[in-house]
Amino acid sequence: MFPTKKKMQQKKPMYQRLYEAIKTEIENNRLVSGSKLLSIRQMAQEWQVSRNTVEAAYHQLLDEGYVKSKEKSGYYVEDLLADGWAKDVTLEVVEHSERLVDVSDDVVAPTRYDFVYGKVDGNVFPLKQWRACMQEAMQFELDRTDAYGEYQGESPLREALVTYVYQARGIRCGAEQIFIGSGTQQLLSLLCQTVFRDKSVVAMEDPGYDRVRHVFHSHEMSVQPIQLDEDGIRLDQLMASKADIAYVTPSHQYPYGMVMSIVRRLQLIAWANETGAYLIEDDYDGEFRYGTKPIPALKALDNNQQIIYFGTASKVLLPSLRISYMILPQTLVTQYQEIWKKYLQTAPRVIQYALALFIQKGEWTRHIRRMRNLYAKKHRILLQTLAKTMGEQIEIIGSEAGLHILIRIHTTYTEDELIHRARKQGCQVYSIKQYYQHGGQRKNSETSEYPVLLLGFGAISIEEITSGIEALYKAWWGSE
Repeated sequence: MFPTKKKMQQKKPMYQRLYEAIKTEIENNRLVSGSKLLSIRQMAQEWQVSRNTVEAAYHQLLDEGYVKSKEKSGYYVEDLLADGWAKDVTLEVVEHSERLVDVSDDVVAPTRYDFVYGKVDGNVFPLKQWRACMQEAMQFELDRTDAYGEYQGESPLREALVTYVYQARGIRCGAEQIFIGSGTQQLLSLLCQTVFRDKSVVAMEDPGYDRVRHVFHSHEMSVQPIQLDEDGIRLDQLMASKADIAYVTPSHQYPYGMVMSIVRRLQLIAWANETGAYLIEDDYDGEFRYGTKPIPALKALDNNQQIIYFGTASKVLLPSLRISYMILPQTLVTQYQEIWKKYLQTAPRVIQYALALFIQKGEWTRHIRRMRNLYAKKHRILLQTLAKTMGEQIEIIGSEAGLHILIRIHTTYTEDELIHRARKQGCQVYSIKQYYQHGGQRKNSETSEYPVLLLGFGAISIEEITSGIEALYKAWWGSE
């Protein structure tokens, strides 16, 4: 049966208390597999909390696999035998019970509008087409006799990518130059162990992608933070850095969002050619540009074999697929292969086959086109709603491409205060502090610089964008 409120931690948000209470009942077999939870309406009435609170708790249980949702039926407890939980108790869900929470506590509201970055809109995932490719790939996998597959990645996928990167990103390469992995960090880590063993200084955009910075630090490489201007990484600071590697995001700088100009790209390549340094191009958001067609990759301009290119399937399909790829200059292929072949391939072979089929059948290109149209619509509505509700009280930064924007808020509130006030209205927005090498404390208006926050729009629905921005306005400029 459900626990009393005395068993619950009173300092946590209501939805988290409800989630933890139900989770405990499931783990202790007081709610067994197949038991139906009360409906959202019934649960809210019985324990005198909002439906949003119950919905947030149920969604958390659903995400973690404790319950499953049946359309037009409700939520049911999952079978946890596979996870080692015993199943020897029979129990019906109680119709009435003591309240789970004390609603008098002043707690943050459950998140209704999550402007998270790094997630995509799964509602338009081409499940039917992907399932067909997976079934075909699985049959092909069963017919194979070599257990582990190709260490560099399966040939069908690498060959499919050769065609794709030329058509979409302007890159000319051979399949032997492409290496498949389970993520950019994994591919980059092996690169640091091989090609970059004798390299010691890495220049990185500041702010920049923190997880890549962690990889360089883990290999005891010196990371030199290079500031940005309106065109991207600053050349004057780069030339003064004595770096022999530069990591850049030219298609959509992360997190500030500027697109590197052609002049800056040519200057960057000239610097690499003159110094013998390598450029690492992370093209993570290269497919999504608004108002104009996506511009060719920096790698497309690489005539001297100085650029290493990283791409991913995560932003187009699903992050959980964990398929990334790296394109090496021809001059580095043999050296990298000597080390790479000592490792087992980390990307599941059946997923590689399925993705190869997905690309070969044209589904990849069609899906990108659909996603580009969808994200363009979300992007337009986000900017329009911000302009309508907040107007000159904010500045929008980096709105040309990608799946997020930054906003600079003209306010006396600190960044942390803005985030907390947003959460009280059920909105989740994000700091960019972690992307600065030294923590990058954002200043407030007293020191002439306003706080900057990140809003992602890939996963949030169009309806939630409008309501979420209105809730943010209420949080930051509404009455207490």
